[in-house]
Amino acid sequence: MKLPHRVLVLLLLSLTWQTASAAAQSSELDYYQDLPTVLSASRLSQPLSEAPNAMTVIDRETIAASGFRNIPDLFKLVPGMYVGYYKGGQAFVAYHGSQDQYARRMQVMVDGRSVYMPPISMVDWTDLPITVEDIERIEVIRGPAAASHGANSTQGVISIVTRDAGGIAGKQVSIRRGSKGINDVSARFGQHGETFDYRMTVAYTADNGYDHQATPPNNMTLLQAQGDINNGYDNNQARLMNYRAGYHPNGIDSFDVQFGFNHDVKNVGWVDSDGNPVHDLISNSNFTQLGWIRALADASELSLRYSHTRHDQHEAFPILNGGTLYPGPFFQKVNTSRDEIEVQHTLSSSAANRIVYGAAWRRDQVDGQRSDIPPKSQPAFSSSSDTKEWRLFAHDEWHIYPALLLNTGAMYERDSMGHENLSPRIALNFHALPQHAIRLGISVAYRTPSLMEEKFPSFQPGELFVISNTTTSPGLKPEKLVSREIGYLGKFSEWDSTLDMRVFSDLLSDGIFWGNGAFVNKMTAEYRGFETTLKHSFTEASELAFNYARASATSNGPELVAAGYGYLHSNAAWTNDILRASTPKNSASLLYSQRFDSISFSAAYYYQSAMQPFDRGTVDYQPIQRRTDLRIAKTLRETGGTKGDLALVIQDLFNQTYTDYVSTSQFNRRAYATLTLDW
Repeated sequence: MKLPHRVLVLLLLSLTWQTASAAAQSSELDYYQDLPTVLSASRLSQPLSEAPNAMTVIDRETIAASGFRNIPDLFKLVPGMYVGYYKGGQAFVAYHGSQDQYARRMQVMVDGRSVYMPPISMVDWTDLPITVEDIERIEVIRGPAAASHGANSTQGVISIVTRDAGGIAGKQVSIRRGSKGINDVSARFGQHGETFDYRMTVAYTADNGYDHQATPPNNMTLLQAQGDINNGYDNNQARLMNYRAGYHPNGIDSFDVQFGFNHDVKNVGWVDSDGNPVHDLISNSNFTQLGWIRALADASELSLRYSHTRHDQHEAFPILNGGTLYPGPFFQKVNTSRDEIEVQHTLSSSAANRIVYGAAWRRDQVDGQRSDIPPKSQPAFSSSSDTKEWRLFAHDEWHIYPALLLNTGAMYERDSMGHENLSPRIALNFHALPQHAIRLGISVAYRTPSLMEEKFPSFQPGELFVISNTTTSPGLKPEKLVSREIGYLGKFSEWDSTLDMRVFSDLLSDGIFWGNGAFVNKMTAEYRGFETTLKHSFTEASELAFNYARASATSNGPELVAAGYGYLHSNAAWTNDILRASTPKNSASLLYSQRFDSISFSAAYYYQSAMQPFDRGTVDYQPIQRRTDLRIAKTLRETGGTKGDLALVIQDLFNQTYTDYVSTSQFNRRAYATLTLDW
């Protein structure tokens, strides 16, 4: 993406003017006092205007105004993000559409701990032992961030920050009931002390997923639908607990202890399937995380973090073999675990320069077992594997002038599967005017093949595990993405508004996808687009946030289609590029919130262009999505030291039914009420 000559001239003229008047200007810290401070972009605490990446921050107030009860839905508020549901309990979040239901190119972290788990390198959102109410804020990096967070950050990074250990003082109970079987109960309690803080959440969540369909989707005939009806059996129930404690004995050391677990039971399978009938997939996940931060002289600090995560899934069901139904059971299980340790040092080398550097080590283990086809039902295949990864990273923030900031960084990675990558990034942030910043950036990011891709079908979790000792996709190379962008962030104080804009060009090479019975490095592609976020405050109690993204993708799709890869719906006949067809051209969200003395009101609108999911059949063509949500909350009168609120949420208010990734996941109107009491 070439930089227009007029833009270069403007930047040079502005730089000359700014340098000449630097003595009369306020310091760079005065430029954006009201903008959020972010941490995940460079591992340094920075104002949003100084971050090396385009970012979206979803704060606690926005989370509440959205009315969402599922964490993945929050990313509908991020420009360019795609949220899909393979089934009600199987969500995924991707950027610029999605090539499959796993979204392996999006890194997701909770309090710095990666929840992007082997063997298929995906996030199982229903297995996270946190609720929406446990989240303090979310930082979303829109674009590759491998220089800060390593391989598998090629599309971007979602960094979820939960409430501090001292974030809850007292007790809280919340009850939610609604349509589609929504039935949630949670209890929270905590205490803030001089040297010790803690908080704890215990919760139960349940819903019935999507409706059972009685007619073919997308106006198809029964023959065209080929049994894709009455498959909406996707109930989900989860029981979870999380605990966080903070110990700060002095002004120098701070210790953080976290642990939690989740027990989830979800319906998977299909009613018309002989080999995969409707049954329960049972998941158990847990984590432990320990952190230590020591404050050093000159605003420097040293941090050490260790985490252990385990995720186990198993299922058992009858199967039809050779025309005979065997009650079985046919059983399979996959157990995964991850241990990770990271050390990081942040220091200021001068008044104008800060550096962060560190190292990390991680070990992933996967074990799986599958019974023989009935009637034997004895262990037939088992497989185990482990991988180790070493990382070195560094980032430098240099204020060349008060108005000119240079961010440079890189990460070196090596793993036991023979992959070795160096991911660099450079960004120049220039304050053309005191409240207006321009960002120019370029980065290189890699995504290493997952265990499933490397050793398929040794590990293929999903709703049907396949365990064998056959390797069919050896020698895969990491995907490579080169990203270039121009960004603008402006604050208009006289209008109480901020404007964030970004244009980008991402070049993908050696893209990995499934085709003709194996995973292959056959895709080359380019993503181009424009994104913007406009926020406006009408009053201190009235706010509007508008997000819009326009994206297009071009690839070697025509030759892939000719070779038998991918599907195209007749409505997408304007292109034979399967990647272009799977990328929504336009998407937008609008969230308005208004607060009164004891009542708050919010309304949201979501839009997404039609698309053909990359790896789905023509029955799963996804028409235009339009949806309007409404939330009304009433603060209850305090009685005997107990206070609370009652909230009503209506999603898809006008019942504009749309498809969520697959034809059987059709979203229509639903409503739920939440009562929360605090004391």
